[in-house]
Amino acid sequence: MQEIMKPSSTKDIAKAIFSKYNIRYNADSINQLADLLVPLKLHYREFLQTSGKTVDNLYYIETGLVRTYHLYENTEYTDGFYKEGDMVLSPDCLYSGNLSTQNIITIEPTIVFSFSYTSIQRYAAMDEVFCHLLCAIMEERIITQQAYINMLILPTLQRFKLMSKFHSDIIWRSPSKSVASYLRMAPETLSRIRTSYNDENSDS
Repeated sequence: MQEIMKPSSTKDIAKAIFSKYNIRYNADSINQLADLLVPLKLHYREFLQTSGKTVDNLYYIETGLVRTYHLYENTEYTDGFYKEGDMVLSPDCLYSGNLSTQNIITIEPTIVFSFSYTSIQRYAAMDEVFCHLLCAIMEERIITQQAYINMLILPTLQRFKLMSKFHSDIIWRSPSKSVASYLRMAPETLSRIRTSYNDENSDS
């Protein structure tokens, strides 16, 4: 079984989070965010979050890969993939306070840093550094979700080409069934498209 690396210090992760969103920080903001961060070491196919529960956490991935999905009529529908340097959240429950409909499960051994959305909101009301951070996280989520919606409008081949262009590492790091679910196509369709795409690129 692949070993999970040792998590970085919470201060280093706090700096990485602020830097990810190009936010100027100071010593106090680093210490405040670091105090909120809780490192989690997860093995392969371990749940970070399950549906049907109240969730107040955001998750920053230091290393590894996770998949978010929801169930409808006993069928899994992949909503997204998140890898090192990504922020994972479930807006359906963070914003409304409703029970989450989303599951988050690891695809690889993963190190995640969890922190409270409510605490970030509280800091944001008093400190513009955290206000900028909260806005940046939510803006990123909105942009990412809209890009995914726009992709699903495209024909199946174009969906795969778009994912191959911007997220080729996700394709080879993830099970084909999960990738097919994310692209909203049958696994057989993905296999056929992938073979055709590989043949096309090998000839060029």
